[in-house]
Amino acid sequence: MKRLFYSFMVTTILCFISSVTIAQHIEEAVQLNTKGLFYLECGNYEKAYEYFMLALQHDPTNKLLYNNCAVACMNMKKYQEAYRMLSIALAIDPYYVKALSNMAIVNFHLLKFADAYSYYSKALMVDSSYTKERFRLDKVIAGVKKVQSENPENDDLKEIVRQLEILKNNNQDIYSK
Repeated sequence: MKRLFYSFMVTTILCFISSVTIAQHIEEAVQLNTKGLFYLECGNYEKAYEYFMLALQHDPTNKLLYNNCAVACMNMKKYQEAYRMLSIALAIDPYYVKALSNMAIVNFHLLKFADAYSYYSKALMVDSSYTKERFRLDKVIAGVKKVQSENPENDDLKEIVRQLEILKNNNQDIYSK
């Protein structure tokens, strides 16, 4: 009986130590994420990325951290890396609307228009109000024109801009049927 009691006590102590360690790791991840967000807001995307990556070492199952890394990458035009980070975030939570909408944008920059539309549609189904705000017509036109300026020979982009301008001139939005 004494042996069972000691075994129980050791197990309890190990569980307590383990939970404290997990809590400490999560707290450290939160602090590093906060620093990363600060650098992201300041426009220092490389430093932001570094902090988000450090945070991931402490909390590797946090979808938000992968999304934040992706945002830093997107701002540095590292779309393949952003794609990789968003893929992990979506593996953790396939309904994470911020990652879905960012994946739509990343795919658009990678000129994968069908994939971009697919992720956009999923985001719209998950949270239509967030997605509609994120993809307002004026924002979409500005974003598409930016991608077009980086790919001036792409005829698909020219047609997309033309169609968006028609919607704008007819006072429609992209959600009208």
